[in-house]
Amino acid sequence: MIRSEQSAPLVLLVDDVKGNIIFLSKLLQDQAEIIFSTQGENALEKAENQKPSLILLDISMPGMDGFEVLKRLKANIKTADIPVIFVTEIQDTDTEAKGLTMGAVDYITKPFAPSVVQARVRNQLNLQRLNRKLLNTNTELTRMAMTDPLTGIFNRRHFINATINELQRFQRHNHPVGMMILDIDNFKKINDQYGHDIGDQVLVQTATTCQTLLRVNDVFGRIGGEEFTVLLPETSLEDAGDIAERLRTLLAETPLALDSGQLSYTASFGVTKLRLSDTNSEQALKRADLALYKAKQNGRNQVVIFDRDSVKS
Repeated sequence: MIRSEQSAPLVLLVDDVKGNIIFLSKLLQDQAEIIFSTQGENALEKAENQKPSLILLDISMPGMDGFEVLKRLKANIKTADIPVIFVTEIQDTDTEAKGLTMGAVDYITKPFAPSVVQARVRNQLNLQRLNRKLLNTNTELTRMAMTDPLTGIFNRRHFINATINELQRFQRHNHPVGMMILDIDNFKKINDQYGHDIGDQVLVQTATTCQTLLRVNDVFGRIGGEEFTVLLPETSLEDAGDIAERLRTLLAETPLALDSGQLSYTASFGVTKLRLSDTNSEQALKRADLALYKAKQNGRNQVVIFDRDSVKS
């Protein structure tokens, strides 16, 4: 079951005494949606399948007791982070300490004090809400740190880090890795003639168009201005050149639609591959950049490959 952020929190009650489940359900019905189980195995299945925000777990149950249920919850990556409050008639400190040591977040003894139960459940649900908010914020900050704000693809920082990681993997396994730099031809003229807003649209369309051909595991980034880079794992130099040629053709055949008509543009490509002798990502980028420079010198709108110590069209 997929639950939205706006859904009421889901609380799983686990107790073999149905009277306790009925009492707690009525007590907490204004705070959460309630599901329940009367035995351990079924509780584990519901926890994994329905991902409750909180579990209230009885210790003394026939068959699998609460301690064993908690142990299995914590051992399962899908349920390990679900907070568990023990509810029990056992009131000695050793049992309470054992439960908390095993990972329970709280311990409530019977007979229940309604206001105490409501307060402790409320505290845990609020904590879960704050944790989700913090996680979402961190996820968004991570995304922003990795992406180019205009095009939505990776930025230079992430591309360099990805290249370093791929270089290390390449040096361990010696699989081929291609790399290319593409640069939009005469981009300054586009900005001067049409304005920077249209220039930005060209950049966005370039990113979108290239993504239609690139694979999921290819690393595509904008490293500055009108310059884009692509890292191609498990790709030979020859295949990387073929991909660059397909991208070049596609960009040339995909004009930008304007109110006044269409704006056609092209891009030049420099292609290289990672080498076992590379000690950093900049060495491969420099080779690709040299090939790109040769493509510009040769008249633009073409692919040049850096092969060994030379460049060739």
